[in-house]
Amino acid sequence: MDHADARYVGARRPLEIVGQADLERIHEAALEVLAETGCMMHSDMALDVLEEHGATVDRTTTAARIPREAVERALSTLPRSFTLGGREPGFDLPLDGEHVYLSSDGCATRVRDADGTVRQSVKQDVYDAARVVEGLDNLSMTSALVSAQDAPEESRVLHEFDACMRASRKHSMVVSMKDATEARALVRMAEAVAGGAAELMRRPTFSVILGTVSPLHQERFGMDLALTLAEAGIPTMLYPMPILGATSPVTPAGTAVVGAAEILAAITAVQLAHPGAKLIHAGGPTALFMRTGAYFANVPEALLLRAVQGQMARFWGLPAGLGWGGTKAKQPEAQAAYENTLGLVLELMAGADFLFGAGLLDSVQIMSLEELVIADEVFGMATRLVRGVTVDRETLAVDLIKKLGFRGDYLFERHTRAHVSDLWRARLGEAGTYEAWQNAGSPRLEDKARAAADHILASPAPEFPEALGREFDDIIAAVESGRF
Repeated sequence: MDHADARYVGARRPLEIVGQADLERIHEAALEVLAETGCMMHSDMALDVLEEHGATVDRTTTAARIPREAVERALSTLPRSFTLGGREPGFDLPLDGEHVYLSSDGCATRVRDADGTVRQSVKQDVYDAARVVEGLDNLSMTSALVSAQDAPEESRVLHEFDACMRASRKHSMVVSMKDATEARALVRMAEAVAGGAAELMRRPTFSVILGTVSPLHQERFGMDLALTLAEAGIPTMLYPMPILGATSPVTPAGTAVVGAAEILAAITAVQLAHPGAKLIHAGGPTALFMRTGAYFANVPEALLLRAVQGQMARFWGLPAGLGWGGTKAKQPEAQAAYENTLGLVLELMAGADFLFGAGLLDSVQIMSLEELVIADEVFGMATRLVRGVTVDRETLAVDLIKKLGFRGDYLFERHTRAHVSDLWRARLGEAGTYEAWQNAGSPRLEDKARAAADHILASPAPEFPEALGREFDDIIAAVESGRF
């Protein structure tokens, strides 16, 4: 069975944090901001495209005031669905509104080991995390969960992609790309995996996160990369991260307008240059803790805003790949559980196609393999909620109810045997008696999660073709020697 089959939830009726009329008000407000204030585009490529299509461009400030007509033309060419390719086709992920996926996070700089000590990350940690993702049924995409800090800076993102591809057959999300040289090399590596440029265009092996800069900026390298990658068919997650009360209004509605304006500006530049480019509405709005200046990703207002982003994605006809996780907790414990679970459930219910964010602690600074395993458990439970309740003649079981009447013997019925596998079952959480838990040594959830991760790491790694490995090595060596 292909991996995506197990992630099917069917057509959804998403939870509405705001109504249709309010979605239209946010959209109209964003269009007003873009037309009258504009967006700063620190990219000559993007400014050229926008100016050609009617935007008023100030080359000194790099601000582009973008008319409604240009935005609407760009929105009309968005693809409504497409596929994220795995290293192997059995791990392809259709973004069609009827499947939901979970990805690991990135790109932290520290690792929390099994004994609780924290250290700087290296490439082996990228590989180990991707191996754990490979072994978890409810995680569908891998990423450089931490930075390969022992690799040269000019090729670090290539080493991280190399580690993810060798460790897992699942789709890879690239988090920390910086420039066009890296982009060209990554595309070459992905073409080698997919079997050529045409096949990569059809089922792209990796996708990229490119952040906007709040308020109302598009970073130069980010926009240049978005335009370059769009031409190769690489999906791009456009990722605004406004901070309520700091880089956007303190009101969630005002922040929604800033985020929408940034997304629309990026969509317009990319779609006008490359109609049909694969774009994903992403983002991770946060809030400022006014007493200390620290930012918090999982306060209720930030969670609500991400849910609104999911609604706006559907309003515009985009897949939604929302930022998730980001707990402030320093270890896998109750705070991490309630913060992350609330966000996960709310964003899925609001219509997210996938969530990006498993495996990190301390505001995405510290990698924890235990957190990956816990996320796998919670995501399985949450997607069961998203599937809802099927009501038909078979599930109503009227004939069976009439047959058994007042007798409670459903356990032995064929109907029960036919449907019992539909019930969600805990694989990590406690499901036995208190005495059984005591007899097992009273294990903590964190201990069981670590044991599950260690079991995956001790199992055989997925095969990686030797010829493909040599090609990866040659591309990385060419970049490091300046020959690429």
